[in-house]
Amino acid sequence: MKPRIDWVDSGRGLAIALVVLFHSTNWLGEAGFGVAGWDFFDETIASIRLPLFFTMSGLFAVKWMRASWRDLWRSKVSLFVWVFAIWSVIATFSFMLGLNLQGAEGNYLGQLKDILWAPFLPRFELWFIWALALFFVVAKLIHRLPAPVQLGVSGVLSFIALSDLFVGNAGWVGSAKYFFFFLGGILLRDHIIRWSTSARPAILASVFVVWSMLAVAGTALGFRAFPGYYFLCCVVGVFAGIAVSRVLARIPGPRYLGTRTLPVYLTHTTIILIVVWGLSKIVPLPDLAVLGVVLPPVLAAVAIAASLGLSRAFARNRVLRYAYEQPRWFASAADRGVGAS
Repeated sequence: MKPRIDWVDSGRGLAIALVVLFHSTNWLGEAGFGVAGWDFFDETIASIRLPLFFTMSGLFAVKWMRASWRDLWRSKVSLFVWVFAIWSVIATFSFMLGLNLQGAEGNYLGQLKDILWAPFLPRFELWFIWALALFFVVAKLIHRLPAPVQLGVSGVLSFIALSDLFVGNAGWVGSAKYFFFFLGGILLRDHIIRWSTSARPAILASVFVVWSMLAVAGTALGFRAFPGYYFLCCVVGVFAGIAVSRVLARIPGPRYLGTRTLPVYLTHTTIILIVVWGLSKIVPLPDLAVLGVVLPPVLAAVAIAASLGLSRAFARNRVLRYAYEQPRWFASAADRGVGAS
């Protein structure tokens, strides 16, 4: 069994922390908290956040391209399908709090009806889980094609989608944006790892500075409106994220978080919505703007800690543990109907 690579785990930890911070900022803003500065930060850092996460996921996916379809289903795809279905129901009810924060009235029957369409039109932040299942399947289907063809076609698709030329469901648009980075993690794994381990600190720092200038210019000067600019930011952002991950690899916290991203991703938005909804009911209106300056990172830390704590507690219960893992009978469905080619 190959040892885990510390900076890859820290990179995943960094990416999931940035995702939670983004959602914390977003929902605090919906509740009226003054988060303008954090909005700017989140928009600027976006070109690291998901590109890095999907690239790291691709680095871990290489072995599954050589595995059988049965093993891929048992270990990966069945998990994503199961938790997507379970949390689509949970998120539907917690999203009602989000609608309340937006001053809208929720329709439970209408929301439940939308669950039936979720496998085709993923909703909420769960599109990420849906996309991972899709990415594993599609990547395996096309893995015998020449790497330049895979990267070229997916790169053009990403270029167009990241230029905001696609409008539609978050899952489909997000998949178009980030499949290129997932494939890059798979197909360029050896090159990425070799560069990350051999690049001198001065090179890593230079890459981060270049990305910073591109990202700030994109946000502050509106350069993101130019087709291809944001795609370039995201590509450079992956390497900037790797540079930061190399530094964070020395710290246990990010590495630990990077090995437990699934429960955090599934749970954090529900926790954020509950906390923000409660705060909006008890915090006086004049204090919202002041608290918005400090709350996003605090709420993100609380959501991460609570997500990890909840998943550990659920893991000890024979029924609740299936909020985060697929039942054996579901994973073994491959034995009854999925080929083992």
